[in-house]
Amino acid sequence: MNRRETLRLLALGSAGVVAPVAAWGSSPGKPKETPATGPDDGLTGASGPAFDTHAATDAGRKTVLYLVADSAFLSAVGGNLPANVVPLQRHQLDEAKLLQELAAGNGMIWVGKPEGIPAALSVGGFRPSEAALAVSVAANGPMPLADITFKPAVSFSAYIAPPKEMPNHNIDEEVRADFLPVLEAYDQFGNLTGYPGLLMSYYAPSLAAGRFKGSDCWFYLFENPLAALDVNGWTALLQKTAARWKGGLQVYAHQSNYAAYHPGERVQLRTRVQNQGTQAVAATFRYSVKAPGAAGFMPLITTRRVASGGSDTEVVCDFKPAAGNGMWTIQLEILQDVDKAALLALEGEPVVIDKRYIGFVAQGAALQTPPMLAVKGPSIVLDGEEGFWSGTHYYPSTSWWEWAWRDFHPLKVAEDFAAIRKAGYRIVRVWVDPVTDEPSLRAMDAAIQLAAEHGLVLDICIFTQWARHMGFERPDGTHAYFEYRHERDFNIVSFSLRNLGLQRELVGLLAARWKGAGNIIYNLANEVYLKDPDETQMDAEVATWRGIPAGKGTLRDSMLFRRWSNEMTAAIRNAGGMQPAMPGYMFSTMDGGDTYLANEDAPILPWHNYLPPEQAGLAAQYFDPIGSNRPVIIEEFGNGKWNNLAYYDASVHYALAGGAACAMSYEWGVSWFARESCYWPLPLREASQLEPDPRWFPPYLGLDSAWFERGVGLCPTPSGTGYGSVYHGTPFPADAAIALGRLGLMGKGLQRVAVPEKVYIIVPSGNLSAMEPVKKTLAALWAGKALFGVWQESALEAIPAGTKAVICPHPLTNPSALQALRSKGVAVFEGPDAWQACNAFEKVDVKNGEQVKLLARRTENGVLFTLAAEQPADAKPVVRTVTLQYGKTAAGLTVSDFGIVHITGKGVVLMEGGGELRINGKLLCSIPQGRVILSAPGGQDLLQAKQIQLMATVPTKISFGRKIASVGISDGVKPPVKVSQRLANGKDLLIDDQLVKYMIHLTLA
Repeated sequence: MNRRETLRLLALGSAGVVAPVAAWGSSPGKPKETPATGPDDGLTGASGPAFDTHAATDAGRKTVLYLVADSAFLSAVGGNLPANVVPLQRHQLDEAKLLQELAAGNGMIWVGKPEGIPAALSVGGFRPSEAALAVSVAANGPMPLADITFKPAVSFSAYIAPPKEMPNHNIDEEVRADFLPVLEAYDQFGNLTGYPGLLMSYYAPSLAAGRFKGSDCWFYLFENPLAALDVNGWTALLQKTAARWKGGLQVYAHQSNYAAYHPGERVQLRTRVQNQGTQAVAATFRYSVKAPGAAGFMPLITTRRVASGGSDTEVVCDFKPAAGNGMWTIQLEILQDVDKAALLALEGEPVVIDKRYIGFVAQGAALQTPPMLAVKGPSIVLDGEEGFWSGTHYYPSTSWWEWAWRDFHPLKVAEDFAAIRKAGYRIVRVWVDPVTDEPSLRAMDAAIQLAAEHGLVLDICIFTQWARHMGFERPDGTHAYFEYRHERDFNIVSFSLRNLGLQRELVGLLAARWKGAGNIIYNLANEVYLKDPDETQMDAEVATWRGIPAGKGTLRDSMLFRRWSNEMTAAIRNAGGMQPAMPGYMFSTMDGGDTYLANEDAPILPWHNYLPPEQAGLAAQYFDPIGSNRPVIIEEFGNGKWNNLAYYDASVHYALAGGAACAMSYEWGVSWFARESCYWPLPLREASQLEPDPRWFPPYLGLDSAWFERGVGLCPTPSGTGYGSVYHGTPFPADAAIALGRLGLMGKGLQRVAVPEKVYIIVPSGNLSAMEPVKKTLAALWAGKALFGVWQESALEAIPAGTKAVICPHPLTNPSALQALRSKGVAVFEGPDAWQACNAFEKVDVKNGEQVKLLARRTENGVLFTLAAEQPADAKPVVRTVTLQYGKTAAGLTVSDFGIVHITGKGVVLMEGGGELRINGKLLCSIPQGRVILSAPGGQDLLQAKQIQLMATVPTKISFGRKIASVGISDGVKPPVKVSQRLANGKDLLIDDQLVKYMIHLTLA
């Protein structure tokens, strides 16, 4: 079938036109018999799939459910299939024909392995473990299956898997569906690890293609389904599924009008249900509520509704909750007597056919969360603890940003925040809606409270480059809507010098609303590019700002953004907000302003990195604010590829090594499908439609080649599906997210401190042409395994008194400042290669360390060394066994990518590496595969410590130099729990594919 014919068939299917082809199916109401041929692998000459669009109907609905499975399973259950279930062999599936049927609103039950699931359905499967997992019915699942018991089985987990990682809105198909786990899998420690059963309910036509409206697809993903459930069990499950489908009802929407409520307010719930059949049917709707901390649900209302054929019905439940702050959970049960549903005069004997759960957050009249964050020198303190922190970005809707706050799912967000914390993250970045109103702000209120409940800090970004207009509601109910960016303001990106009064008003309203939130940071602007703004692009007051240079250039641009930031920060303070506020990252690598100068008044300096991972370390050092005793954070790093393990692993290592206090990924991933299309008209695309200005941000000038006129949205693609690092729709982090969280979980005690160095590299002020020569020097010193510091020219007067030498790879803005250093006896070396003439460096000996870079930075009690192996491109990695010698301490390890050694006065207190880990020649442990990171609580030497905590990158067996007395695990949040000693045999610890996901706590003899 050629592409044109395929598209024609898909169009017919989306319109509900299905041509009856006799060769596809069997007689109406009687499924075609499936021969018992055994496993399908290698089948030849078998008959084609048995499609049937004329199976039994009820209430006028086409009640065809296609059962896709291997032939052995179909043979086992074939004699007991309900009349409206048509079997299809998985290995002989005609995907195009199946999709045509599903596009027309028919349903499917997929049983077995996930291989072969049509990509258009946006469902994928991954294997949580090679071992059998305990399987149970999802507690909050959509189907009442309590009487069906599964046996432990090797299973897969379903997740949202769009066919294209970065689809274009309104160009590429995006399904609209509810992702509803039916079954849950638990690992050997009793923790949730997968969703082997899923209902994907396609409640509306897919965006752009208009397919699948009314279709429900069930996925039961097992290696061997009959090992998980016997034939009788599967028969019962299929019958329940078929009965539910036969009823014809499908939930279109189930929402509350706000995500958060204040004392005394009434809650309004709205449920809209569609009847996919042609005759009217009745159903009963039963609502109940569970208060925070309550053991069970209490009834609210029970009501009956009739949905006309091909139409829908809406139920409204309005109630006033009792006192009690926190998460309230709403349970909706839909009951129907399927066989008598069209007999409207009869009540029948309705039973539960569907269940749905939503939540809302009850808060005080003013939002209050406990103080959680403080800045201490170059370190960030969270809940009184210091360390290196991991973080991420959270945009849970496939709309990216536009519907995230207007279609907010508090229950799912609470689940995600719990997973984010367990993954090792402590800071989560979100963006404010460009046009705020009470529903969107209530959603943000809920997010702030839920984050606090899970020990998370929200980094809230207010202004971005994506919107042209902004708006807000004043306390008196009037609305302000204003031009944030003129259509030709492409030399001013992510902030604005227009309508400053309205900007202050917006910022002040947010600050007043959240002044009691102890778990937020303000990031005023996302990614700023500023190039020579003129008077037509600025309010008149800008001309009165003092301290702004008259001449055009980087200095003026940086100072304008800095002054704007001070104005917005003042608005926060005037409204009572005392939380830290950062101006934001500038596109310094593209001559768009000096990030250091712009953030010189801020308590934290942010940087974003989408360049190769080592650039995260180079940028952290180049913009290092240690001279003013402040932290630098990698607020964004990312790569436009889902679950890019190598990029995440390298980025977090370079961020830690380069001196960052935190590394935050872009991003977590998608949690739900947008219910509607995006609606903003691609405002950035205007840059490629207008006569260009040489000041404009260069990347915007060619957007029309990739952003189409039919596209839509602040950004024409979702973000999380392309940049995400989790299995979408689930709380399960993928490999990339785990790699980032690992250093966050193990980062306690790795906080940076200001310690005088002998040699400093000096970074010129406001001169971005210095970036390349300075970075080249930094990279050379990494290769040379030298200890050094970085100092900004603007703080040169405060350079430590014991400094022996400074190196200036690029001329300073004020060269005369160097003469004052020379007069103090400081040696000055100038030029791009001047570092080679300096003999004042403290060097570290790394035996066999050729082609291994060494990054060193000070910690509170010692020095943290990171080893980064330079690997040949497109070749097998070279494994190097090295010995790092610092003072009297030697640490031996194998480095294939990264290694870490933390040396303090007590010895080696943390190590990461592979092969044999040795300290002063004595064996700590040996690791045959991957890397392991180990530390000792209380900062003890690893050779002497009785308690050790560790995490591994891959399943492996670790052999220790001492006998293992006990094994415990923790998820990074709860205290360690002892587990079976069978995991340890004498000195050996076996880390399987389940244990590898945990922090492991050992007691050594």
